[in-house]
Amino acid sequence: MGGESQKTLKAMVDRFESTHSNIHVELVGMGNYDALSQKLMGAVAAKNPPTIAQQYESWTAQLHAGAELVCLDSFVHGPDGLSAEDLADIYPALLENNSWGGRLLTLPFNKSVPVYYYNVPMLQRAGFAEFPRTWPEFRIAANRLMRRDAAGKVETWGAAGGTDIWVFGSMLYQLGSRFLEQEDGKAVFNRKDGSDALQFQVDMVLKDKVQNTDVGRTPMDDFLVGRMAMLTGSSTWRAPVVDKESFPVGMAPIPTWGTPAAIVYGTNIGMFRRASPEQKKAAWTFIKWFTSPEQQVEWSLGTWYVPIHRRSLEDPRMIERLAATPGLRAAYAQMDCAVFEPRGLKWLAGRKALVEELEQAMLGAKAPQQALDDAAARYEAGGN
Repeated sequence: MGGESQKTLKAMVDRFESTHSNIHVELVGMGNYDALSQKLMGAVAAKNPPTIAQQYESWTAQLHAGAELVCLDSFVHGPDGLSAEDLADIYPALLENNSWGGRLLTLPFNKSVPVYYYNVPMLQRAGFAEFPRTWPEFRIAANRLMRRDAAGKVETWGAAGGTDIWVFGSMLYQLGSRFLEQEDGKAVFNRKDGSDALQFQVDMVLKDKVQNTDVGRTPMDDFLVGRMAMLTGSSTWRAPVVDKESFPVGMAPIPTWGTPAAIVYGTNIGMFRRASPEQKKAAWTFIKWFTSPEQQVEWSLGTWYVPIHRRSLEDPRMIERLAATPGLRAAYAQMDCAVFEPRGLKWLAGRKALVEELEQAMLGAKAPQQALDDAAARYEAGGN
């Protein structure tokens, strides 16, 4: 956790400690998730893991296979566990994604949904009263929003993001497909649905020439000065820029092919079995506190992550934010159609191969079908 997320987490931990004087939470920053993964696996190998840590599902699969984790189900349903009301209020997809063998192994910690940021005045001038709901409408909007000067130099891109795996994967599920047949099973992302999804993204870049190929957080700076009209990214990208906006900014769920589906990203919280009984008890106290509906409101307000409880959105503070942010409620509502990337160990290397091959298609170095076939072959070969 860095930036606004780090500030919010630090403030929350300080407040937790002020009301739990017998518990100390040591925050250890890793800079990024790759560094966290390496540090975590190294600590496990040295038999000196932390008490709790953020972890992606594929890491959890690896740690669980090595019997390194405590199943949180025993705490959730224990004497100081979660109430039936609180458990039922967590989005079902999150509970399913944190369950192994029908039991809750971890609990959701920070969850973000894919969104499109859009320049409200630009979209209105282009004749759109609301953000496009379908991908064909989105393509029309991007073409209308594209602006070049007399010399042909781009003044405003219609859209930005390139061949983004977040969008590509969500499209797969919208079309009724998925990445793999089953966990660590055969790749199916290179079938017709995958090819159609990638072709659509590539056509906007290379054929229509209305979507630029920047990825990551850098494009947000261009968006804020009007150099792009629509930008895909995480809901959390709003946190560091909300006070830098010079025009009305809208947030919207990603368009669909008819069936809503959106991949949800973010880590979960896991507890390590090598911790002492006292540490485990203290850790559960913190986890229960942090994941409560009340604390999830504060977490969301500071970071723009989605609260894991439905009723958090009805808190007066959240209602105020939702009312002040066009499209945010609809963006957060993607939790009702949430899907997730594979959790198996084989996907760790396979995902990297797919990301690299998507970029080859975006650059025009490979046809979409060829890029996906190559990614599937690399996945089957262990990601090489």
